[in-house]
Amino acid sequence: MQIISLESLIKASEEESEVREFLSSFKCVKNKDVELFLHTKAIENEKRSFTRTSLVLDEENNNEIVGYFSLMIKHFNFHDVSKTSKKLLTGNKNADIFNSILIAQLGRSDLYKGKVEGKKILLLALGNCLLINKLSGIRIVCVEYDDEPILNDFYLGNDFKILQTNASKKILAYMRL
Repeated sequence: MQIISLESLIKASEEESEVREFLSSFKCVKNKDVELFLHTKAIENEKRSFTRTSLVLDEENNNEIVGYFSLMIKHFNFHDVSKTSKKLLTGNKNADIFNSILIAQLGRSDLYKGKVEGKKILLLALGNCLLINKLSGIRIVCVEYDDEPILNDFYLGNDFKILQTNASKKILAYMRL
């Protein structure tokens, strides 16, 4: 497996339609939002420097998309968070907001279910987060997700801790690098 940035793929292609066609090969039936993002939003978000998307490719199988992740820097407001947690995340027990690296999207192709664990794609994303940490100093990685048992098990089982439920009713979980 190799990681390639969507940005480099866009630059290397003569026609954006080729990139769109390639991205459309990614299927994720259980989470249509993950599939839809890659098909319809990833290129525009990349061009606007809103997110950075990385594709995980299977070099041995025609460079099929195994999975992908999108990262961005985002600040969050604290909602009903203890002063201890605020101090842990920001160094200031009276903080109202904090900056983080947000894993905005994380997905695995249906073709690789049972072949590649989601944890492997998460670890690749966290590797990129470490690079961001070295360059920027941001040490908190967050994920926002729907409160579903399978997602709770996945993120909590991979060392994330629940911080709060956001106004959008999504769980906000974090990890310190």
